[in-house]
Amino acid sequence: MDITLKNVKIYAGLSEETIAFNASVYIDGKKVGEAKNNGHGGANDVDVRDKDGRWNRDLLQKMETEAATHTWSYENKQLNHDLDSYIGELVDDVQEQRDLKRKCKTQTLFRIPDEVYEDGEYHVMKRKYDDTVKSYLLKSHGDKIDILNERIK
Repeated sequence: MDITLKNVKIYAGLSEETIAFNASVYIDGKKVGEAKNNGHGGANDVDVRDKDGRWNRDLLQKMETEAATHTWSYENKQLNHDLDSYIGELVDDVQEQRDLKRKCKTQTLFRIPDEVYEDGEYHVMKRKYDDTVKSYLLKSHGDKIDILNERIK
């Protein structure tokens, strides 16, 4: 089972303790419901329906089971997700991709081979990515350099 979010709208101005958002929930490419959070610190609200528009408890339970197969790290411990935390991670991923895409419009983000990076950490060149920048980076660090701009579309 592949749980994905589409049509994610993040409301940064409403976010207080958690990310305020709403999104369409898809399973294996088929829309099954909606997810939202009002941004006041509560859990994510996931509403899934069957084809007749009735609330689908069985599907929600299957989604919980699927979410538990995914893990996250906290204080060097691997923990299993529940559906709430998994939906939260999917929203975080959308927000991170949007932020990276915005940064890549005016800067070059890259990782040098054999250096250790935290999640989401990159070297930043405050120059828009183009063939000249690419040539410079390849010449300076070799062809194993990871240039984020080439992966972010």
